[in-house]
Amino acid sequence: MNRATCKYSDWTRGQIEALINIIGEEKAKRLLNGEISVKFEEVVKVLFDKHGRRIPEGLSASVCDANRDFHLNQPKLEAEVDYANRITRLHGCLNVDTEITAEQLKTETERLLALIRDNSQIANIANGVWLPVILPQLMIDDLGTTLEQYLEGVGKSYTKTFSDRKFNHREGTLANEVSIIDGSRHDQLIQKMKQGPIIGIHFPNPLRGFSIHSDREQMLTLPEGFILSGLDTVIAMIMYSDILARDWNTPGLDLAALSWQSANFSFNFKAFDVRLEFDFAAYLAFARDVYSSGGLLFLG
Repeated sequence: MNRATCKYSDWTRGQIEALINIIGEEKAKRLLNGEISVKFEEVVKVLFDKHGRRIPEGLSASVCDANRDFHLNQPKLEAEVDYANRITRLHGCLNVDTEITAEQLKTETERLLALIRDNSQIANIANGVWLPVILPQLMIDDLGTTLEQYLEGVGKSYTKTFSDRKFNHREGTLANEVSIIDGSRHDQLIQKMKQGPIIGIHFPNPLRGFSIHSDREQMLTLPEGFILSGLDTVIAMIMYSDILARDWNTPGLDLAALSWQSANFSFNFKAFDVRLEFDFAAYLAFARDVYSSGGLLFLG
């Protein structure tokens, strides 16, 4: 082949051979002879694997394999009564009334799940645990004060579920100290919550084995509609403490969208057989197969 006179002189012989290998030599000849035709379609890049875990491609931050000995169980969410029980727990533990009914929560959950399952790029995330949540209307601008109030609700829910256990967290250290990480999209959630209660689907652990830095980095390639988890993880813990704080073998949950005092500190939950702990996360660059598990909120 004379590269000097070829119309496509920037093609190497290896590239041409690779293309023929993809098509197949016989089909390539038939295509040239006009005996067959081809139709080109964009390849859809699947973002989550068969377990519902985000596929960690192209990340510079640390990621490790997930330890599947640590797992969550999907709660029964079929009839309206299943949703009603979760709403009752939220309202009672936070002392609020979102005015959202079980029928509304069930209907919106089914709508959001349909959006996910109809999109082959993100459909696999629904293979993991999914938890419908109601984010109450925000009445206070300071996120730290709001987080303190939510954590009180976590304590009530957790000890109601496990009467012989304790919830440990550093009280009185969050007011005016909590902020949102740029690029997490969590600010979009906050703006919506200021207008009224929000229904979403919380995925507690699609980022298993991701460091907090990689939790944040992967948002660059995640479609709109997803928000990196922060306040929604705390609400989910109130509504589903039996699921998210079951025992030692539940994965630690990172609140990667939030920082404490500076971008060098974040938060996480870790459940044990005798207690639940909420603490500051300081090793944001480390990926751990048990403790590192970021969440995503889907609002559609």
